[in-house]
Amino acid sequence: MLDRTKAPDIHEIDAVTLQSAEVVNLSNGARLHLIKSETQPVIRLDFVFKAGKWFEEHKGMSDLAAKMLLEGTVNHTAKQIADKVAFYGASFENNHGYDRTEYTLYCLSKYVDELLPLVLDVLQNPTFPEEEFDHLKQRTIQNLKVQRQKNSYLATHSFTKQIYGEAHPYTFGFEEHDLDDLQLTTLQDFYSSRFDTKEMEVFACGSIDQATQQLLVTQIGNLQLQRKETGFSRDKNTLVKPAFQDEVYVDMPESLQSSVRIGKPFPLIQHEDYLKLLVLNEILGGYFGSRLMRNIREDKGYTYGIYSTISAKEHDSLFFIGTDVNYTVTQHTIDEVKKEIKQLQDVPVPEDELAVVKNYMVGKFINEIATIFEQCDRYKRIILFGLSPEHYNNLIHTIRSITAEEIQQLAIDYLPLESLQVAVAGRRSE
Repeated sequence: MLDRTKAPDIHEIDAVTLQSAEVVNLSNGARLHLIKSETQPVIRLDFVFKAGKWFEEHKGMSDLAAKMLLEGTVNHTAKQIADKVAFYGASFENNHGYDRTEYTLYCLSKYVDELLPLVLDVLQNPTFPEEEFDHLKQRTIQNLKVQRQKNSYLATHSFTKQIYGEAHPYTFGFEEHDLDDLQLTTLQDFYSSRFDTKEMEVFACGSIDQATQQLLVTQIGNLQLQRKETGFSRDKNTLVKPAFQDEVYVDMPESLQSSVRIGKPFPLIQHEDYLKLLVLNEILGGYFGSRLMRNIREDKGYTYGIYSTISAKEHDSLFFIGTDVNYTVTQHTIDEVKKEIKQLQDVPVPEDELAVVKNYMVGKFINEIATIFEQCDRYKRIILFGLSPEHYNNLIHTIRSITAEEIQQLAIDYLPLESLQVAVAGRRSE
């Protein structure tokens, strides 16, 4: 019988097993990745194209081109697309990124045969209606004007411009004039040059029976998108890195707060130190009990929240710290952040603190792969970044095995104070 006076045994997790995918090479050159689970009668389809900001010749063209596909096809108006998706209680949306753009359908698995033709029509037969383009452009410009009144937007924009340069595709956001001269033909050209089934990855996860699988293979395999070559191509080696600036200030004289960004480029996700750096980041500012939160929020009371993160992209990774504080304590906050980094360089992390962080990271990861959709997200990351199939087991092993001395050396090697760049948007203290 169960003895309720004894707590259950505790077992450390040394490895994880993600749902395996079945990969089908379709007749049109695309790859279909199938991850099956009968837990819930739902399905998610992700159509992924190499059509992010990295491939655009003019700012804004990839973002608006991706959105224009939902504004009408030869068979459906924008309203008809939205109404049909809503009728079946589904969700169909675009996620435009720095390297890729995705179209995602969530629906009950029994409605895939009704909705899949609509999705494929959107991808293959967009009409780029001029009236819808004018409305989309004006909405985007108006939203940009609103965003550019926010310190957080301006700080992130200035920080990434400081790191990469104004013309770099990884620079966040837009200047006010960037979209003014964008033409409909430019978006059509981008679509023609970047949407190609030979480079398309499709991820299907959820309740997929044999009939549904055959439907996906047949209909997606019939999709025909062939990229038209253009004279534009981007070579990362030709991108001009801006001169180093240790601090950039965007003056917002009416604001009572300042948004602060501090950071620098980090190694690519495939680098041997990347997983170790995730642990370093967690200790510094990656979770609610981090050193930055304990100092800047709990001890000093300068902010409601401060965080650090590592943003991995295909051609770069960026480490940065972000927070919003009263403008009078802006410099104090920057000084305290640097003090915490210096402490990591000078003194090994105590074993009890390191144990808490390790257990938190492992527990959070296990929680984040609880559903089939979340497992598919991890699998998709492995495929799109070209990672080892053992990437997440390597993550668990790294978390479990990393030492305080290794973390100290990582802080010395990757976070020298003189290499950090700072961007602030807010009111200057008097």
